[in-house]
Amino acid sequence: MESTFSSPAEAALQREAGAAGRRTPLGDLDRVYELDRVVGFVSDLGCHRVALQFPDQLLGDAGAVAARLEEVITGSKMFILGDTAYGSCCVDVLGAEQAGAQALVHFGPACLSPPARPLPVAVVLGQRSVALELCAKAFEAQNPDPAAPVVLLSEPACAHALGSPFHVPLPPPDSELWDTPDVSLITGGLRPPPAWTPSTDSGCSALTLRPQQELVESSPAASFLSSRSWQGLQPRLGQTPVTGAVSGRRGIAIAYEDEGSS
Repeated sequence: MESTFSSPAEAALQREAGAAGRRTPLGDLDRVYELDRVVGFVSDLGCHRVALQFPDQLLGDAGAVAARLEEVITGSKMFILGDTAYGSCCVDVLGAEQAGAQALVHFGPACLSPPARPLPVAVVLGQRSVALELCAKAFEAQNPDPAAPVVLLSEPACAHALGSPFHVPLPPPDSELWDTPDVSLITGGLRPPPAWTPSTDSGCSALTLRPQQELVESSPAASFLSSRSWQGLQPRLGQTPVTGAVSGRRGIAIAYEDEGSS
């Protein structure tokens, strides 16, 4: 099934992995694949069999990552999952269970869909190296106006290089952008601009007092219970004379035998 936000199902079957050579130097594995967090995840669970899932473009590092984890985590065996039955962004819990794994670590881009089976899963998006100086030069060449608003987008593995988040302010009330139609991401059609008009009343932000109103509730059940001779437990300590026990009423609370229906 193909939609605006997903690829056709046949793409997973027709995709070619290509050559899987080593991509990351050994000295950068801990940082790029956040192995300290993976070690903590496996150690806290006490797992002895852990499945490692890599997308096709990261399979060249799979063996080195597995060897590094087995070196640090004593007594744990790592299994590399290959040839997943669907997109590599999805967690292959079924493949992990077939390998007898007690937990699964997913590396690379992930759709973050909840797994269909109850298995501990850690998602590692990674931290790829970013040449900030080259990015800055390319940005200045494409955007010579320093006052122009710009939105920076990044893949998850490079998000660590963005630093503090950016704030995009709303346009002023008299801006022409408020009159521009919007596109719905759900239907794909144009939506009319919001009917927003700035108020000229200087006191529009003040609170307005409203008169106190009493809540009037009319309930047939409440009216019936209020007319009954027995109103419930009413403690009247010292006001009720001591009398002998008498035969009580019979029936259910909604209608005792000696009470008439209304």
